[in-house]
Amino acid sequence: MNWFYDHMRFVPRHRPVVICDVLENRAEFLNSTQSSLDPAARLGPRLWNRLNKTSLLSSRCFALATRERHGPALRLGYVAVDDRRLVHSLDLPWVVSFYGADVYLLGRDPAWVRNYRWVFERASRILSLGPAMSAGLEAIGCPAHKIVIHPLGVDAVALRHQPRVRAPDDPLRILFAGTFREKKGARYLIEAASILKSRGVPLTLTLVGDAAGRPGDQQTKDEIFALLAKYGLDTVCTQHQWLSFEKLIDVGLASHVFVVPSVTAEDGDAEGTPAVMGQMMATGMPTVATRHSDIPYTFGPYADRLVAERDSMALAERLQPYYDDPEAMTREGLEYRAHILATFDTRICAGALSSVYDTL
Repeated sequence: MNWFYDHMRFVPRHRPVVICDVLENRAEFLNSTQSSLDPAARLGPRLWNRLNKTSLLSSRCFALATRERHGPALRLGYVAVDDRRLVHSLDLPWVVSFYGADVYLLGRDPAWVRNYRWVFERASRILSLGPAMSAGLEAIGCPAHKIVIHPLGVDAVALRHQPRVRAPDDPLRILFAGTFREKKGARYLIEAASILKSRGVPLTLTLVGDAAGRPGDQQTKDEIFALLAKYGLDTVCTQHQWLSFEKLIDVGLASHVFVVPSVTAEDGDAEGTPAVMGQMMATGMPTVATRHSDIPYTFGPYADRLVAERDSMALAERLQPYYDDPEAMTREGLEYRAHILATFDTRICAGALSSVYDTL
């Protein structure tokens, strides 16, 4: 995952070691230290898991920690509930980080809330992406004094960027990137595009994403393509199921505006802060988004430009000026890049993570 890779490779004063089941896409993630194993492929790990009722990842974590005195150990929220034996075996600080569904979706399930209880008791620090997530964590029992707001950074310094300029004869090129899942809100972007089309605004849509196997994803995908056909937008829409990060940036640089129409799903699932949003803002692209979760925290002084969830007309009204006034599109895109550079560059955020480690 490029968002996690960018963050960990800039942590100063500490050497991150990533322990994982399987390594993939190594051409994109060159400069990291890791220990990999595939527990499903060998008899030994399967026997270990059965006998010890824990994962070989946990045992490997224990071996590395005791041999090299690694610490603190950083775990993702929903994975951390399986670390009880590991945590009790290690005399190390334990940091647990939450990113979205692990709070907003699983936090509605009483069984998960009970599982999180011991995590909150034992963890030294709980990392949250912003104020909204912090409130969500407190609501399911996390002590406020353990929560540290720690946003994910963007490698804004190195990221390719350029002012967005639309020639008079060009259509407005709109980009969406995300899983075809209800909380991503793609249907509201399509409805907004149909409103612009009805006003005579020439446009193209590029969708980067696909269903990802979670219940409801395929239904959301079917709905997206049904709406494209219904509004006659299928002829101006291009879908990429998956792109390497560099290819995604190529598509972003060729687009005029990025749209993040996130919503709270019917089952309570919600975003943390979409990493791709900060990345596209850092390329100098104007971004239209909703007042959802910690998106206002990312937008900072520009949060008043956000629109309500599930409001296709409001999205259309925010997109219209980028066609009518291309200079505003260029200006706002550069404002967003400057904001990300000053506040959310990964060197700043990773340095803050190292400072959290220093306190432990």
